[in-house]
Amino acid sequence: MPDDDFVKAYRAGGVRAVNDLLSTRFGKGGAALMRTIERMHDSGNWDVKFHYVHGQADFGVVIAYLGDD
Repeated sequence: MPDDDFVKAYRAGGVRAVNDLLSTRFGKGGAALMRTIERMHDSGNWDVKFHYVHGQADFGVVIAYLGDD
């Protein structure tokens, strides 16, 4: 499951490692990145800071892991 990869990245290197993994997999922007970040946020395990343009989130970064450590 992809979420496991993000948890592993967090445990290995913190939030920076998670954002690096997201960038490696999905680039610096785009629909696939936003879908993944939104899914992570909606899971309740990740805190995400979104950037909005005209009421639409166009970018986001993971700022905290809220799941069990």
